[in-house]
Amino acid sequence: MSKRSNILIYLLGLYVVLQFLWWGYQIIDLGSLVDSSDAESSRRVFMILGEGAVFIMILLAGFWQIQKSIKKEIELSQSQNNFMLSVTHELKTPLTSIQLALQTLSSRKLSPEQMQSLIDKAISENDRLKVLIDNIIHASSIESKGISADKSDIDLKIIVENIIAKSNKRLEKNLVNLDCQKPIKLFADTFMIETSIINIIENAIKYAGTHQIEVEIKKTQSHCLISISDMGPGIDEKEQPYIFDKFYRIGNEETRIKKGSGLGLYIAKQFIKLHNGDIYYKKNNPCGSIFTISLPYER
Repeated sequence: MSKRSNILIYLLGLYVVLQFLWWGYQIIDLGSLVDSSDAESSRRVFMILGEGAVFIMILLAGFWQIQKSIKKEIELSQSQNNFMLSVTHELKTPLTSIQLALQTLSSRKLSPEQMQSLIDKAISENDRLKVLIDNIIHASSIESKGISADKSDIDLKIIVENIIAKSNKRLEKNLVNLDCQKPIKLFADTFMIETSIINIIENAIKYAGTHQIEVEIKKTQSHCLISISDMGPGIDEKEQPYIFDKFYRIGNEETRIKKGSGLGLYIAKQFIKLHNGDIYYKKNNPCGSIFTISLPYER
């Protein structure tokens, strides 16, 4: 659907309104020619005008719904276009890195340390590729209601420690820190919790630059709270209501610098909802973002 379709709907609606006003004028003019003492004729004129008014209101409501549908289709089309552009870029980047590492391994004589470094790089890029493909599959499963939480007893502290260790190893620096003193026992789906936390941490890494990312786990009486804080640019207030929508990314894909598919936060939100939990966003002080996952202690 294009902008031209939207304009056409508005013009058609305007034409119908003008036609209705013209018909109304003609009926009133015709009624003035009828004997004003004839109550039956006057009643019929008012009845016709009343039915016409109801008709035009229904018609305008229909036009309004059509216009909403067209707008939604345009937004969806733009989101899908952005998604295809970003996924193409996201797929090419790790594949290029893996190919370069393999070509270097096969064409040069390297020391064992250099070989191991290239192998680690290829494995890391392969993991990035796997996360992207998994996110696409998860999003499809969520849409088709083909996924459910397979819960078991887990230690959240150990899970988060492993995630942070892998992230820091890939980044080759200790960028992500954990504040959690005691084991945190939960009844949850390990894979879904891991995926949700990874997606939010990766999102923070993308925008935090060289600033530290803090992960804090706290216990309340009924919930476990996992807060992931960064010192990046934060999210504009007008964008905040949409950040968990499928395919949603700030800006236009052709001009956006940061990589991403617009699926990470959407999947995290849906996975946490399957645990009767939620994810909240608030601005960090003095800058940046804080995403908080809230999970209940339920079985």
